[in-house]
Amino acid sequence: MSALLLALLLQATPAPTATPAAETTPTPAAESASPAPEHPAAEAEGHAAGAATPASPEAHAPEAGGHAAAEGAEHAESPADIIFHHVMDGPMFGGAVKSKHLLYLFLVALLVIAIAQLSVRSYRGGHVPKGLGAAVESLVLFIRDEVAEPNIGHGEGGKWTPLLCSFFFFILVAALIGLLPFSATTTGNISVTLGLAAISFAAQQWAGISKYGLAGHFHNLVPPGMPVLLLPIMIPVEILGMFTKPFALTIRLFANMLAGHMVITTLLLLISLMGQLHWLAGAAMTPISIVLAVFIMLLELLVAFIQAYIFTLLTAIFIGMYAHPAH
Repeated sequence: MSALLLALLLQATPAPTATPAAETTPTPAAESASPAPEHPAAEAEGHAAGAATPASPEAHAPEAGGHAAAEGAEHAESPADIIFHHVMDGPMFGGAVKSKHLLYLFLVALLVIAIAQLSVRSYRGGHVPKGLGAAVESLVLFIRDEVAEPNIGHGEGGKWTPLLCSFFFFILVAALIGLLPFSATTTGNISVTLGLAAISFAAQQWAGISKYGLAGHFHNLVPPGMPVLLLPIMIPVEILGMFTKPFALTIRLFANMLAGHMVITTLLLLISLMGQLHWLAGAAMTPISIVLAVFIMLLELLVAFIQAYIFTLLTAIFIGMYAHPAH
């Protein structure tokens, strides 16, 4: 937070006004120059001498300085770039890593695997799990008993619990890591949420195909007892609804992860905005923006759990719809 505020204050500091370019003063040699010669030959010699005289390097100095200033302004980071790095993708380590979100995607996956392995080890020797193992166990039991079993079916929910737990812990860990300074929120990238929704879509279709077969699965999409005249309307609607579910999962998770960071960015950018008006206004706005930004960041902790739960719950509901179409 202190690093972000320092960057904002530096950006809010008004840049020194550029001094107007000094007017070119005539040199003594030019003042004492003799009038134009009367003879054409002397005039031609004067033109030749002027053409042969090289341009002074001072004449190009303002132009070179202007190019340097333009390049510096082009590469300078704005306050939005500094704060919005959580959801903006880009290279890292001088271009060695092409995508920051891809790097954190693998880091989150490895961290989830490590958490699972440490939790499993706490059961060795018949010991009662404590600490991390107990916390993970309570979350797994909650997903199995309160999410999978009621929505997919008793006896069938346990089969889908590992997938639902993978969704829950990955989204939760990714959102929590995204709140750390100079990190990245991978679930704020629509490509990542689209990939999660695609896995959920495949699980939904497999739930129906594995139980009723391919023909029976698509036959169950049409409600029983539907009049024949309505089939040309209902079949496209049901097929469209099949793809609407993963689309809703994609946009819901992406928008909620992006919205929190945008609110925090807007609140902190008020310091820079008020500082452009006057430095006293920026100083007065600093504590207000900090308090509001900290409140939103604490709210983001709650949002991380809520979004992980909602994505997992909706996936379980959709799987249950295809596994039990009569309901």
